[in-house]
Amino acid sequence: MTRWLTATLIVSAVTLWIAMAEIDRLVAGIVTPDGRNSSVTILSGFGTWGVRDTWSIWAGLDPEKHGQLAALVTLHASIDFGFALLYGVLLFRLAKGTVLPKVIAVTAAALDATEGVLLLFAVHDPGSVPAAAAVMGVVTNLKWLILALFVLGIVAMPKLRKRVWGRLIRLARTMQFHRLTVTAVALVAVLALLPIPGINDQMPDSQRLWTEGTPVPFIASSLVVPLIAAGLQYVGRLRSVLAWELWTRRYTPDQPPRWRLWLVGPALLLAALAIPAVFGFPVVVGNWWQYWIFLAVPLVLLGISFVMKFLSVLGSPLGFRRTWEMRAHRPDRRRAMDAWCGGDNLAVLLIAVAGMSLVRSFIGPAAMILVDGDLAESMPEGWPLRVGGLLLFGVVLAGGAYLFRSILLRWIPRLFGPDPRSGFEQGQYLKYVVLAIGTVPLLLLLFAPAYFTTILGVSATAVLGIGCWALFFGAVVVWAQQRQPLEIFHRVGLRANPFLSLMAAALALGQVNGGGDAMHVPRTDKPSAASERKAADVEFREWLKASTACDRTAGNGKTVRPMLLVAAEGGGIRAASWTTRVFGALAGSTCGKAATLLSSGVSGGSLGLALVTQYAPRGGGAGTDLATAAGAVAAPDALSVSVGGALVPDLVAGGTGLLLPNRSRGDFGWHDRAALMEHEWERQAPLLNGPFDPGARGSAGAVLLNSTVTGSGCKLVISQLKLAASGGAQPGSAPECLSEDGPPVSIDFLDEANGFCDTALRWSTAAMISARFPVISPAGRMRYGSGKDGCTPAGAFQAIDGGYAEGSGLGTVADVWGGLREVVQEHNNGSGAGTPGHPYVVPVFVYIRNSPGVDIAAKVPAPVAELAVPLAGLQAKANQVEAGAWLQRLGQSADVCLSTECDVASRVVLDALGGAHTVVVAAKSKPAVDPPLGWTLSMLSQNLLEQALKDDLARTESSPGEEPGLGKLNAVLSAAQGEGSN
Repeated sequence: MTRWLTATLIVSAVTLWIAMAEIDRLVAGIVTPDGRNSSVTILSGFGTWGVRDTWSIWAGLDPEKHGQLAALVTLHASIDFGFALLYGVLLFRLAKGTVLPKVIAVTAAALDATEGVLLLFAVHDPGSVPAAAAVMGVVTNLKWLILALFVLGIVAMPKLRKRVWGRLIRLARTMQFHRLTVTAVALVAVLALLPIPGINDQMPDSQRLWTEGTPVPFIASSLVVPLIAAGLQYVGRLRSVLAWELWTRRYTPDQPPRWRLWLVGPALLLAALAIPAVFGFPVVVGNWWQYWIFLAVPLVLLGISFVMKFLSVLGSPLGFRRTWEMRAHRPDRRRAMDAWCGGDNLAVLLIAVAGMSLVRSFIGPAAMILVDGDLAESMPEGWPLRVGGLLLFGVVLAGGAYLFRSILLRWIPRLFGPDPRSGFEQGQYLKYVVLAIGTVPLLLLLFAPAYFTTILGVSATAVLGIGCWALFFGAVVVWAQQRQPLEIFHRVGLRANPFLSLMAAALALGQVNGGGDAMHVPRTDKPSAASERKAADVEFREWLKASTACDRTAGNGKTVRPMLLVAAEGGGIRAASWTTRVFGALAGSTCGKAATLLSSGVSGGSLGLALVTQYAPRGGGAGTDLATAAGAVAAPDALSVSVGGALVPDLVAGGTGLLLPNRSRGDFGWHDRAALMEHEWERQAPLLNGPFDPGARGSAGAVLLNSTVTGSGCKLVISQLKLAASGGAQPGSAPECLSEDGPPVSIDFLDEANGFCDTALRWSTAAMISARFPVISPAGRMRYGSGKDGCTPAGAFQAIDGGYAEGSGLGTVADVWGGLREVVQEHNNGSGAGTPGHPYVVPVFVYIRNSPGVDIAAKVPAPVAELAVPLAGLQAKANQVEAGAWLQRLGQSADVCLSTECDVASRVVLDALGGAHTVVVAAKSKPAVDPPLGWTLSMLSQNLLEQALKDDLARTESSPGEEPGLGKLNAVLSAAQGEGSN
């Protein structure tokens, strides 16, 4: 009972902590009219002994928001009561045999519960600072001091210190012995459980899709998790047999090394080249250096061992002994039992992690249902019941996994594998079972990732990929554990063959030169008869012809026209969805379809601009196809295949150098995970498969997609506009971004003078180059070179997500505006300016921000300790390139009027925007789960974005100091000639 109870208490405590963290994120989304917010975490942390600032912030909430706050805090406090009880019991059990630490543990839990009671009383007292606030500050600080006293007691009391230290050592040894299982479970836990905003919200949001559509991904995960857990259980038991033999029977391997095992890898590598070539589709070797390392290392080690063995047989002329023996371990029955129980517990932990991930995924939506009665109306019928059902299932799974295992172990012990006390002869067939479980899914993911991952979904793909590698290598380790190591390893004192260390070393050595270019070269299409790119001044003149619907008559009788220059912030599919929604809203007016001169995008913002260009052509319809396409690419298929590609095809190619072909939507050939994602985007939005045409114009105008070059930090811009010429690179030399006459700290990818090779891109590929966020998508290899009959590569840049250089896209807008400003000034000062055929142009810089928190006021920085000043000063550099700084610079450089008449006429646009040349379109904070930073969106997240857009569109008034939003901008565009009053 003790074993399953301790594990259950720990897992349950972590589950409740995760639930409280998710609810507290909702609490932080409740913002006062003046932009302040707080959270329970801030309130319950160590700080002021009296009344804390949180209470004055919450006192400023309107009654509706305060009611939401009270409901969320009540839920948080209720969970905290259970959390206090659990950690109090755990600390009490840890202090076994000592009186004072037990008293301290009980006191800490009691203070935590008292804090919760005070919080409940205080939060239901709206509109003022509650009387209980001061008492709560004292209780909170006492709680933390008592907990610190408990830690001090562990250090100060020899008996308790010895027990804790001894358990930590035993835990570390057990984790080292089962390190494969630990690694697999830890990777899944990090992806699923860490309550960190942004990229870590991706897996929870993909699981929320289970309540909104087909149940197939949920069924797949429900099968995959127990399958992998069973495999890890069997690997753990087979390894525990070795532990029992080693530490209770003083066993030493007495069988000779398994030589043939070392030939399997080289044989597979040679076969992978030979067999496909026989059938007419030779495999490309992307990195011969990596290939030969993986081929040669086992053969060299085997050859050296043979030589050493041969010399020993000849009579040891070089000092080698004819025979050798391995010294047995000292008897340690406890260590053997730890390995046995630890292996079992780690396998069950994967199931518990699955339960905790469901709690993390659905506690937020469940809490939202409590505070927002209208939420369910926009969701499928029965959605609240499915949310509650999966949340309850997660709680039962997390809290009952170890208890259920204990019951099954009592009644069906053979289900869990061989009894380690029975020796090596029992359960030998399990090696084959584990190898099959690990190998078959890996082969499916290797050769047919698109089809397989579409069925599995994101979560099942991640668990299966990680788990199968652990099972595959676990089977190899088990296969060799009764054998002596190779002669070379024995001579250096090793007891076993270091398979995993050798693979890691070979992989690192093969990648020391960055690997081969072929693995991650962007997909290219046949060169098309694309339009020539225009310079910014020519594009401006073309825009003047296309945007006549935006003319307005000012009070002085002059004609003015707003001109939008847009930047779409990065943020994965959230950015793409938000960007397309904004342009879809602007396309509701004739002017809105043509008002934008150019748009700069980063990462998902670039994907959004690509969709706008292809699905909302300038002068086209209202963008209904755009909304459909944007919703389609937000489906989980692209992320699923990217995860599968990262875990298997890319891992195999990066490790061996072999670019094994895989089938992706009818195309059989090498596809890295970026190409696999592009295929899925094209399947969902077919127009993304079209060639990147510099002449195509949508309602986003001319688009500039920003990437980042690693190392140099240069921006790599895939632009429909011809940027300032830099003179180009010397033939065969690397393009640079610091030339005096080129675009500032940028490289124009499509400029022929720069000598890039793979420039015949599709729209999907162009967007992906801007959106290559490491891990999910690889760094692209942008080859450059020279040659009359084709490009002969002389080198390659690595292109990654544009957000690494500048995440807002405003920097590129500022770079282009620097040269365009004089053109617009000259136009506004020209003969006949202000007439219908020659209107004054008013630049408006629009920042499409998808990241949350735009309405939260920045906190005034408090003084820090003198030693911490250097670290605090690092933030100053980052602030200089943040969106706010760029907007400030653009706003100050937006004056393009050289006459009083122009200034007066421009006011008809600027006054409607609150006097500003800048507009920020962003979602306001609310107590809701944030749409994730990733590549799939649940219906819940999409509905939240849609509601945020409607709210911003309806907001025609702004607070003092607040940037105007979509509502004011749309009013300006809708009030153009023929569409409303002036």
